[in-house]
Amino acid sequence: MLENRESRHARRWVVAIAAAAVCVTTINVGAIPAAQAAETNTVPGAVAAPSDACSADVSMAGYTDALDNVSYKNEKVGGLSSLAWDQQSDSYVSSLDNNGDTTARIWFLGNDMSKPAITRDPLILKDQSGTAYTGNTSDNEGLAVLPDGDYLVSSETEPSIRIFGRDGVQKSELAVPDRFRVHNDSTAPSGEASNNLTLEGLTISPAGHQIVAAMEGTLSGDASSSDTLSRRFLVYRDDLSGAQGQWKLSKQVAFKVADSAKGVSEIAALSDDSVLVLQRSFSKTSGNDVILSKASGLSSEVDVSSVSNLSAAPSTDFLASRTLANLTNCKTLGATAKAGATQKNPLMDNYEGMAITNGDGDSAALSIISDNNFGATQTTRVLNLNIDTADYESDGNQPDLVSLLGDFSSLWKASTPFVSGDLSTFGKGVVGNASVLRHNDELTSAINKAAAKGSDGTNPTAQQQRALIDSDYKLGETLPDSLGPVLGKYLSQGIADGSLPIFTKLFTQTNQTGYGVSTLGDYLSTSKAKNTFNHPRPYVDRTNAGYPAAGLDATVDIVKVPVWTDSNGSKHDPSYDSMVTSGSFPSGHTTYATSGAVGLATLLPELAPEILARGSEAGNNRIVLGVHYPLDIIGGRIDGDVANVARWSDPTFVKDQLQPARQELVAYLSKQCAASGYGSTLAQCIEATGANGANGYTNAFVDPVSTQAVTDRSSAIKAYQSRMTYGFTASGNQTTALQKAVSTSVEQVPQGAENLLTVAYPTLTSAQRREVLAKTALPVSGNPLQSSSQGYYNLDLASAMSAKVTLDSKGNVLSVTAGQSVPSVVKASSNDTGNGGSNSPSTPNPGKSAKQGNPSGGKGGNSGTPAHVSTGKESSTPLAKTGSDVLALGTVSIVILLMGASLVVMRIRRRNS
Repeated sequence: MLENRESRHARRWVVAIAAAAVCVTTINVGAIPAAQAAETNTVPGAVAAPSDACSADVSMAGYTDALDNVSYKNEKVGGLSSLAWDQQSDSYVSSLDNNGDTTARIWFLGNDMSKPAITRDPLILKDQSGTAYTGNTSDNEGLAVLPDGDYLVSSETEPSIRIFGRDGVQKSELAVPDRFRVHNDSTAPSGEASNNLTLEGLTISPAGHQIVAAMEGTLSGDASSSDTLSRRFLVYRDDLSGAQGQWKLSKQVAFKVADSAKGVSEIAALSDDSVLVLQRSFSKTSGNDVILSKASGLSSEVDVSSVSNLSAAPSTDFLASRTLANLTNCKTLGATAKAGATQKNPLMDNYEGMAITNGDGDSAALSIISDNNFGATQTTRVLNLNIDTADYESDGNQPDLVSLLGDFSSLWKASTPFVSGDLSTFGKGVVGNASVLRHNDELTSAINKAAAKGSDGTNPTAQQQRALIDSDYKLGETLPDSLGPVLGKYLSQGIADGSLPIFTKLFTQTNQTGYGVSTLGDYLSTSKAKNTFNHPRPYVDRTNAGYPAAGLDATVDIVKVPVWTDSNGSKHDPSYDSMVTSGSFPSGHTTYATSGAVGLATLLPELAPEILARGSEAGNNRIVLGVHYPLDIIGGRIDGDVANVARWSDPTFVKDQLQPARQELVAYLSKQCAASGYGSTLAQCIEATGANGANGYTNAFVDPVSTQAVTDRSSAIKAYQSRMTYGFTASGNQTTALQKAVSTSVEQVPQGAENLLTVAYPTLTSAQRREVLAKTALPVSGNPLQSSSQGYYNLDLASAMSAKVTLDSKGNVLSVTAGQSVPSVVKASSNDTGNGGSNSPSTPNPGKSAKQGNPSGGKGGNSGTPAHVSTGKESSTPLAKTGSDVLALGTVSIVILLMGASLVVMRIRRRNS
């Protein structure tokens, strides 16, 4: 309990897809019957779309107020402070916390939390003499159902943990240490707990042998003047003495809440080692703030029973904790707060009960319920969520962008990092290489003005409009273009109507504020790098940055693009004013666009060159708006590449998210193509629509760097390549072609980058894929940003993902011919020396349009794995045609990945544009 009567103290993917489609199913963790498809919620309530997310780890299934203000046999239902699954009654159950003289009871809510309803008489809870407990003698906050069907109930009053039989009569009670009791000078002098802040959370592990009870507040002995964050969990087991059902207190573990106002309102066991933790606070000015986190280490963490003061304990004494979401950031779903209530997010309320309704250990469907305290301004509400509880290694070992981009400091060095809130620290530094930075400025102005040509200053040009759309930071607006008009339309529809929930989570989901929380597109943050390099944007006065002192202009001569409202009424703002004290390097928008483009290209290598070219266009559009320099865009490309390498080098993330996304996307696009008469496979559809040729992604915009309009695959690759270097050389001069210096060796290919080619070339070994990357990479030439990039600067993924790879009889890579209509692997005949290949990017062959023949000589790909090895000098086996073949891709690819991948170990924080 936290609020008083007025406001009372003031998976993985299978689960997520199913829950998003039907709200929440009825399966519980550990031996609950098969799921029944949940029907659509009725008002009051709403079903969420796949794009409705609270964070990268938490998406929404829906909410319902079906239990609010209901009565059962003239008895008002409310004060529901817990939630658990009761298998014997085939129902979720919730205990009444306390309500004056009302008898303590357990309500039965039915087996579907998307449409809960009181299904039978409540169970009255009685002491061992048969006298009913009331709100005056108990405050029942926690509830769990034991393996034998008995009810385990924690009360905050003493506190206590009691076991009740199926008849409601108390059978026994678990031991609670004296210091956990509410302090009372006469009855509990050694108690250190505060009234109404004791055993609020209660859960039993799926295996049924471990009970965990959580303190809502801090024991007085665990607090200091500066630290009131510590909470204790009591861990009981019934397998210590070998007698099931004989519960013994085995240990105490420590947990830190997010802030001093938070209390632990509920916990739900994922396993013997980890629990979900619901933390909640209340403010009269903003309402409820609710955080969902995962705590791990119950099995291995030290026993803190003998620790007298947790505020002085080392961090190693506490459970590892990871915030999954601040639920205040969830979409509102149209929910409203009651009259007189103040809620920053009207979906929020006094959430106190929580139950896992389905799960596989690494993902879960979750229902949480609010305690209305029988108050006029509070609501009994059920919120249904989908939780990704996996601890992905790539989440904890994120790339260190400051190190990767460190070469920038040789060009311009900040005097000090930018300290947020202290404007005096922004943009001060010295020029280290005036020649390179002069070229940087000149290109910025030239690209910006080329896009502005023909503008009247009021209405943006077509290119400026496209740049404004890209500035919205929405991959759902940017990526569809890359697939061409037909497949792009299908992709847009699939995102909009919820047909692509896995894709959505990877690329496009946002929270209530519109902030991106996708697991791939938003994986990396540029905040730390921007603050570290602290470089001013082109239109900002750069006097303090040392530009005039180095003989450079104080500002770059650019044309600012006006705010534009499109034909749909959507407003697109370049946001010049809001970025005056936001660092330019590296570009956060380019990091985001490249993360998404490379991610989609790895899933659909059939169209990789087009996708990557579109991603590079989105980065270049930051220069079109005059808010970034070319070096910023190069830095963002490096960031986006390394983000994908980190994710593709995490076998669990690949298995749980990337491979299912490939299967989902191919199946969906193939279905749409078949319905429109473009063939039954993705390969047939690409051929029929010309998506990898003249009828695919096109772009008529040209500038001093990308001098050729994109009209087919060949020109798409050229556009991508031109933006890899922006013509910089070691001296900073622009050239008309990529510099040729020392060829990139296999050793210089970034570790793990070969995993980006897993879908394109699943039959190649990790070493062979590294050869492909080396043979298509830019040369090592000492260009700006190249030396610190660990090889990422050099990666030409558009060429690497569109190549014909020729192997000799021993599996050696003889040649790599880029720009083919489909990636393929062939074996050379005995008289083939592989001279058709090249160590640098080959001149791409045009992709096949709807009316063209196939220039690569192969049949191309379809809905399965691109590029199977074949025998014969110029032939390549068609791609898999069936769903089982697509599934086989996952198995083969993961085996290869596990054998060959080395996880990238680097660090960063989340992105900032």
